[in-house]
Amino acid sequence: MKLSWFPLLLTLLVLAAGLFFGSPFAALLHSFATGRGVAVLVDREVLVVVVTSLVTALAATGLAVVVGIILGYHFTFRRKRGGRLLKTFFSLPLVLPPSAAGYMLLLAFGRYGLVGGPLYRGFGLQIMFTGAALVLAQFFVVTPLMMQASASAFRQVPDSLVKAANSLGADEFTTFFRILLPLSRPVLVAGAITSFARAIGEFGATMMVAGRLKTIPIMIYVKAMGGESGVADALSLLLVLLSFLVLLLVNLLGER
Repeated sequence: MKLSWFPLLLTLLVLAAGLFFGSPFAALLHSFATGRGVAVLVDREVLVVVVTSLVTALAATGLAVVVGIILGYHFTFRRKRGGRLLKTFFSLPLVLPPSAAGYMLLLAFGRYGLVGGPLYRGFGLQIMFTGAALVLAQFFVVTPLMMQASASAFRQVPDSLVKAANSLGADEFTTFFRILLPLSRPVLVAGAITSFARAIGEFGATMMVAGRLKTIPIMIYVKAMGGESGVADALSLLLVLLSFLVLLLVNLLGER
């Protein structure tokens, strides 16, 4: 009986990939267990950073859910000439380097920026280097993700249901809230959860606009570069666990 070499090669490649991707997680767990990672989790500075990250990520996700659903609906049911270019424009933050996105936000909303300048001169409002700047940066990055999830959810709703609702006299508003949103709920919830995880893990854009404020990814960078591995270990493990839970929830919703 001839032995095929392809299954063996495939198994070896999977094992090699498993070792490669598993080694960083194993190293983090080892460093956390042998260091002072547990103790720093209750440190006041760490708790403030965790709360700041959670609050700003929740606010950004809430805004992204509203705007992303509106954009997803628009690009699904209101196809117009140039719509593909416009949708590509709104999707740009998904592929932009985060540092470039943060720099663009500085140019737009900084004290001397295109939008921030008039706000500061006219009303004394400063957006950059505040909690609002963190929310803006996270919102800018995650909204395209929510938009694509919404568009995907709305495309899965059978056209026959929408046409039936219209034939029975339902207007666009009623069809949206009574037909599209309920039927799209699992995918929309999964998109919101994924957007939250992306927001809380955002580093590059928030780093540019944070000033003295810190989120979890920023503090991981600062402490790791400063040699305080205990804080970096604890916060990194926290993000890993959060990301695992997010993916688990998304998979469960997908199965439903």
